[in-house]
Amino acid sequence: MFQGAVVGMDLFGAIQRQVSDYGQYEAFLRLNLKGKYFPVFELGRGEAENEKDPETMIATKTSGMYGRVGCDFNVMKNKHDIYKLFVGFRYAYTNFDFEFSHPGLTDPVWGGAKACSMEDKGCYAHWIEGVFGVDAKIIGPVHLGWTVRYRRRIASSDYSMGDVWYIPGFGRSDKTNLGGTFNISIGI
Repeated sequence: MFQGAVVGMDLFGAIQRQVSDYGQYEAFLRLNLKGKYFPVFELGRGEAENEKDPETMIATKTSGMYGRVGCDFNVMKNKHDIYKLFVGFRYAYTNFDFEFSHPGLTDPVWGGAKACSMEDKGCYAHWIEGVFGVDAKIIGPVHLGWTVRYRRRIASSDYSMGDVWYIPGFGRSDKTNLGGTFNISIGI
């Protein structure tokens, strides 16, 4: 029944965090049951910092941990090959802090400006993901793979001052619900 496990990390999210305003650091554990079923546990930390958007002048900052749990299913005919083509699903949850600030608007009649800000607002989000991916054994215990994910929010905090710019583990909330990972892992 139990045929091993793989531990790994997402390289794409870590690189994205270094070269853009947002990204995540993520590790995972994938169990192998009969070469067909792969329960997956993913844990990560997402971060974003958007310095004063030129159109709105709003600066935002987000950081928090997230977790996903789910299962992948190997759809290859030969279940014990070193290559795996899989489909799967995830349930995800994050609890994160959100901050924003705006320099304020000038009142056209009375003059003056009033700055607006919010710090350390505790937020949460739940979502589900449909996953399609590939995993290949490269050399010895080392595996490389990638996933494409479709995300759908189930529930989230009621943001009284608008939607958050970035949700850890989910991504930018104003963009498409598609995402992906590029993984390196080691079989144990």
